[in-house]
Amino acid sequence: MREAEWRTSIKVPAVIEPLSGGEAVVAAPASGRFTADSLVAIGTTVRSGQPLGRLEPRLSGTDDHATLASDAAQAHVALDSARAEQTRAERLLADRAVPARRAEDARRAVATAEARLRAADARLEQRDETLRSGGGAASGNAFTIRAPITGRVADVFATLGASYGEGAPLFKIVRTDRVELRAQIPAPDVEATRDLTDVAFEIPGRPGAVPLRTEHRHDAGVIDPKTGALPVQFEIQNPRGQLLVGQSGTALLYKRDRLRGPTVPKTAVLLEAGRPYVFVQIGGERFARRYVEIATRDGDRIGLKSGVGLGDRVVTRGAYEVQLASAAKGLPAEGHVH
Repeated sequence: MREAEWRTSIKVPAVIEPLSGGEAVVAAPASGRFTADSLVAIGTTVRSGQPLGRLEPRLSGTDDHATLASDAAQAHVALDSARAEQTRAERLLADRAVPARRAEDARRAVATAEARLRAADARLEQRDETLRSGGGAASGNAFTIRAPITGRVADVFATLGASYGEGAPLFKIVRTDRVELRAQIPAPDVEATRDLTDVAFEIPGRPGAVPLRTEHRHDAGVIDPKTGALPVQFEIQNPRGQLLVGQSGTALLYKRDRLRGPTVPKTAVLLEAGRPYVFVQIGGERFARRYVEIATRDGDRIGLKSGVGLGDRVVTRGAYEVQLASAAKGLPAEGHVH
């Protein structure tokens, strides 16, 4: 066994979640019948703006011209108000009087108001077209359902030919090339994790931790009263999709400070009722079990706090075979030291 320098880390429960703004439910913009040339399948990758189908609205008896014209006028007023607020927010942002989020919220409000105005104008136009054509659905006036973000189709609620009410969910799309790691950091450890060097993710059933390429960290600064921990989000690149949204595991948060001490390969450490131990050669083909206290895990090596000392000959390969031999009745604990 040799002495080496370790990275110190904190292990906390974590889960992979969609990136903020990376999950969208596509809803019906109006009541009507859903149609498409073909229904997209779950798992299909779609681009932002890609058509997913069409919704053929049907008018109700209460959709008179005066009501629809009033809705369109109100939408115009709401859009003018949203644009005025956007202009004001951007002016204040230029003077550094408000945070950037204020201007971003104002831009989103304008986009929402524009969408509502388009919908109101379309309903009015569709009503007049219906009266001219005499049909139940406005000919050539169907809403095109488009993907709002680039991602994978996570769920399909729509059925070809079925009718849906306004706001009914049709599709769910999730971005998977970039995700978030949501880690639950205990309150006493929050300050120690402000300056991290690396982050890794241990997934049950997979050997070794997955190194993560984090680009941004953010948190609300509020302790969750149920867990007593601070939820912290790390934005992660996930180009090959190896991390799955909803996957839970353990986050390894590596701190900047380092320690020196005895280390062994992770293959040398076994568990008995949750207690880690190693086998140490005490002479010839004789081995002794030593319970150890783990200080940290750093890649393929484990730093030990106590239980063995420098100079001890620890079984690093074949430790499990030594354990089997020691457990067999009447047989000595035999094995080979490598």
